[in-house]
Amino acid sequence: MKKFIEEVKKDMAEPTAFRWRNLASLRGAPLSIRSPRGTVALLLRLGSAAILVLIGYIHLHLWQEGYRQIPTDGPMFLIDALAAFVLATALLAWARPVVGLLAAGFAAGTLGALLISLSVGLFGFHESVAASYVVESMVIEAVVTVALGGWTVLVAIPPASRRGASGTAATAPAGLPPRDM
Repeated sequence: MKKFIEEVKKDMAEPTAFRWRNLASLRGAPLSIRSPRGTVALLLRLGSAAILVLIGYIHLHLWQEGYRQIPTDGPMFLIDALAAFVLATALLAWARPVVGLLAAGFAAGTLGALLISLSVGLFGFHESVAASYVVESMVIEAVVTVALGGWTVLVAIPPASRRGASGTAATAPAGLPPRDM
């Protein structure tokens, strides 16, 4: 327990910019798809990107089918569709933990907006469970949020074989001096 507290204190002493830099970079070499961990990470990334495209398609379809006529919520459907397509592309092109966090936050926010719209209404619009794609959207948005969270953890935390004795990464990100272990 004492060792854990020392690690937390050491991590808390790092500047915020250093922590953000670590989050935006892959520590050390990228995961190899030859390892089980790398294969799982690749499958989660590809599956999550596909689900993000599906979320974008659903929102674009609903916008075209009449949601564009709803004040405030209508444009949000178009923005949501575009954001889903951009995040899916970013996840495929720039596989960094920060992209996974942004995409997971997007999916969780979209799910939250749907739940608010179902319960108390959002910007004066009350959604119905019987409406097109409501149940499907709830399921896929929850699934992709969990999948993106898992992928982010897999790529942000180095495997045990690359950690030092203290449990932290043994190698510093490119361009940064190694931490005292």
